[in-house]
Amino acid sequence: MRTGGLLAGGALVLAAAGCGAEPPDRGDAEEEALQKQAGLGESGIALTVREAGEFGDIVADGDGYTLYLSTRDGTEPPFSSCTGECAEQWPPVPAEGEIEGVDEDLVGRVVREDGEEQLTLGGAPLYRYAGDVEPGDANGAGLEGAWFAVAPDGTRIEAPVPSPPGAPSQQDGGSEWVGPGY
Repeated sequence: MRTGGLLAGGALVLAAAGCGAEPPDRGDAEEEALQKQAGLGESGIALTVREAGEFGDIVADGDGYTLYLSTRDGTEPPFSSCTGECAEQWPPVPAEGEIEGVDEDLVGRVVREDGEEQLTLGGAPLYRYAGDVEPGDANGAGLEGAWFAVAPDGTRIEAPVPSPPGAPSQQDGGSEWVGPGY
C-alpha cells in the first residue's frame, strides 16, 4: 500500500496562515469527537481501500466507514452542492490526513461555500453518511439515485439491485432481479 502525506503540507500552510495565532486548547473528548467526525479516528488516515462484499473494493475513511460521492456535485471544476441540512446527513470529508491504497494523483481538494476544504477523488467531493452506524456499512449507496460508494479510481459504484422478497438469490441459483419490465 502506498502511504502519502499529500494533505499534510496543506495543513501546514493553513496553520501558517493563522499569523501565529495558536489553535484553541481542546479537551481530549472534544478533539476525539472532531477527529471521529472527520473520519480520521486515531489512525490519522483520511482515505483507504477496503473490501465491501457485493461492492468490491471501495474507498473508506481511516475508521472503515464508507465514503460517497454525489452526482449533484461537479468534477470539472470540482464543487460541492451539499450544504446546510444536506451536510449534516452527508458530512464532507475534510482535506487532511494520510492516503493509503488510492492513487494520490487522483486526490485533491475543493474549497466549500463555508471556506472549509473538502477532499476529492477523481474530482468528486467525498462524504460520509450519517446513516452508516458501523464501520463497513454502506447504507447510503444508491440513496435518492444520487449518492454512491466510491471505487479506488474515483468512479461511482452502482448499488447492488435487491431481490424481491421470497425470490431465489444468485447464491441459490436464481438470476439477478432488475425490476419489472426489464
